[in-house]
Amino acid sequence: MVKKKKTVDLEEYQRIKNEIIFDKVNEIFREQPDNYHQKLEDIGITYYDDDDTEEAEEDKAIPQTENQEYLLRYFEGHHPLSTEVLQVYLKERVSEKPNYPLIRRYFRKANAELKALLLYGLDHIPTSIDLLDDLTYFHEFSGILDELVNRYITACQIEHNLMKFSELAMDFYYATAPDGFNALSELKKLFASDMEKGGNIEFIISELSSEGNKAEDIQF
Repeated sequence: MVKKKKTVDLEEYQRIKNEIIFDKVNEIFREQPDNYHQKLEDIGITYYDDDDTEEAEEDKAIPQTENQEYLLRYFEGHHPLSTEVLQVYLKERVSEKPNYPLIRRYFRKANAELKALLLYGLDHIPTSIDLLDDLTYFHEFSGILDELVNRYITACQIEHNLMKFSELAMDFYYATAPDGFNALSELKKLFASDMEKGGNIEFIISELSSEGNKAEDIQF
């Protein structure tokens, strides 16, 4: 009986200890958002976030194919932007074994050559959802909201296929919402006189409302 009671006490002690640590961790994230790594270390916890892991992968990444070597040379400024560079980039993007850490490294660095490539690609294929998605990701590291908004608006204006238009509109909404930009409101005004595209925007707004999104994000 004594042994059993001792086991229970130890389990209870561990539970209480875990709860205290959990509370301390939450308090650190809440009150020390700019210095949480050091504060966590002060209480004996080493914190690893996804960005640390990704950056470590990127630092080790090397080209594994001729296309990857070609793109790397372009990103490093060793040959000029061209249709060939765009074709290689798009081919690599849909490769069965893409080298994500290698390419991602240049997004994180907000590489000027990569930005030029994405904009060049959208000049030639303005409704490309893949390129717009990549420009959105690039925006996360460089803050090019005006350029991103302009490219999405152009794509929505040009696209005549209503299904793809709706996909573009949704992507536009999710790509810019974190910056406080109301893409659907902008598109609603832009296509007020267009019964088909305007109707699609109204439908998207209705669907988002029914899914429980915040009212301030979707009401007009």
